[in-house]
Amino acid sequence: DEQIPRHLGILAIATSCSPNPKCFGTHMLTALATLPGTVPGGLWKTAVCLSTAQQRVMDEFPTCFQGARYWNPDAMCDGNNASSRVQWCVENCGLSHEAAKQRVMDEFPACFQSGRSWNPDAMCDRHSAGSRLQWCVENCGLSHEAAKQRVMDEYPAQFPWLNSQAAPLPPSHVAALGGVSHAAVELVAVAPADPEMLVWSDEFDYTGPPDPAKWTYDTGGGGWGNGELQYYTNDAENSWVCDGSLRIRALRKDFGGKEFTSARLLTRGKADWLYGRVEVRLKMPLARGSWSAAWMMPTTSKYGEWPKSGEIDIMEHVGLDPGNVHGTVHTDKFNHTKNTQVGRVVRTTADDWHTYGVEWSPERIRFMVDGCQYHVFQKDSSAGSQTWPFDHSFHLILNIAVGGDWGGQKGIDRDAFLGDGQVMEVAWARVYRLR
Repeated sequence: DEQIPRHLGILAIATSCSPNPKCFGTHMLTALATLPGTVPGGLWKTAVCLSTAQQRVMDEFPTCFQGARYWNPDAMCDGNNASSRVQWCVENCGLSHEAAKQRVMDEFPACFQSGRSWNPDAMCDRHSAGSRLQWCVENCGLSHEAAKQRVMDEYPAQFPWLNSQAAPLPPSHVAALGGVSHAAVELVAVAPADPEMLVWSDEFDYTGPPDPAKWTYDTGGGGWGNGELQYYTNDAENSWVCDGSLRIRALRKDFGGKEFTSARLLTRGKADWLYGRVEVRLKMPLARGSWSAAWMMPTTSKYGEWPKSGEIDIMEHVGLDPGNVHGTVHTDKFNHTKNTQVGRVVRTTADDWHTYGVEWSPERIRFMVDGCQYHVFQKDSSAGSQTWPFDHSFHLILNIAVGGDWGGQKGIDRDAFLGDGQVMEVAWARVYRLR
């Protein structure tokens, strides 16, 4: 009782499980109700829900709930991620890895709370979470924390659990890089592309290396911003054309200080486009640890470095989640580092041939599979480049990554990359202008 402020006027019902005896012994406050009478300040005039009560008590007594903290190596702690701070402490303070981790969590406790991860910029049916919270405060008589909890309860997909074991995803939600994405709810047939509008293509109707007039390579093994484990090469064993298709192969092979090799082909410096319909027909590998993608990046950084100038992911597929294909955009406001990326997931037979595409106009980007639209990213007419940087030229990229922040979340089936390795086949890539 002495730990609970009397002015809250609450009845505590305690069950499991705070390890701090100075707060609740071996218990954690899990339900609250008002006591009769007047509550000073009018803070609690009616009963509150369990989750709101829990959040309120944990906010007022943060040191009592240290046992509920969850380590997240990607948590941003004053501009640096947690894992880099741990590494600095190990190298400069003579701490063990565990001691360094504990120090970081002690210095930045708010970054390692259990429960859902609040993000005021998360988009909840076209409105930011922060604006919805404010509406609830002003129109529903809720406290700031109660309003926050209501928004997270109504839009759970936008606020992933910090502890990945805390709650399973419902069928309508699919794990994605930086959080979760919604499954596509409707497939809408679209008219096929008009052959007369074709402005660029590679039909891969030849044998040998990819056409150097159309493709170049990214090479190297620096992790590519996602902790990936492959070294990209321009070697024939990682990319070649035969039997009517391009083959991009990821192999388990020590090279350049990496355990795997692969290829990343792109049209940068050869061809790029402002608006149009871009389609790629391909089939993907399924091994755990593979991360296949057909995507687009800006040729120049008109608005700044990633993600300020935009990214269009025509399709991405990770072997740890076979059959779920993601179509996503990234901008300064909407991107996976903030868990605000805007995308949908469509279910396919991943090892069969499918045609993936986007139709990109000044007003919207439509995502398609096999002639059906499953997602639309609409331009907000009042928004600037933070939400719509898609008004300059982008080029096409095809690649297979290995492991990384998404592809490696459930480990890597290393043996699957031996022998013939993991191959993405591409029958053709085509770009059409819009009418």
